[in-house]
This record gives sequence, structure tokens and C-alpha cells, in this order.
Amino acid sequence: MQTDVLEQRIRTFMQEELLVTFDDTVTADTDLFKAGVVESRDYLRIVKFLQEDLRVAMTDEDLFMNVLVSLSGIVDFVRKKQAGV
Repeated sequence: MQTDVLEQRIRTFMQEELLVTFDDTVTADTDLFKAGVVESRDYLRIVKFLQEDLRVAMTDEDLFMNVLVSLSGIVDFVRKKQAGV
């Protein structure tokens, strides 16, 4: 999956399912938890989306790392998993 397509797919999920509005204040690099944009239950929805829709295999270690807090972090994580890193 191309990077721009991957990022757009994740961004669309976050906008439609989590009601995240990306703008000048909330950017791809914003920590969505610290900004109060998403909550812990949303984290579970993100994980489920990555596993079921994008078919990303995740380990317990992956689940507890803080890489899934921003759009750019999620995209980087998925790219690495798809590359086998």
C-alpha cells in the first residue's frame, strides 16, 4: 500500500469513526491522547482497525508501545510492520 494511500485510509478512519478533525491545531504529529482528542477506548478501536482492516499482525509488545498516539506514528508503525521490521 502506498504511503499516501495508507495515510489517507488511516486518516479517514480516524475522522469518520473517532471524529478526529485534523486542522492547524490537531496535525498528523499531534499526540491525540495528550490533546484530549481520543480516549483509551478509541485506542482499542484503532488497534482493531489496524488488525482487521489493514491486516497488521500485532504482538503484546506492540500494544504497549506508545507509537499509536498520532496519525504519523500510526502510519510509521504500519509501514514498519508491512516491511517486516
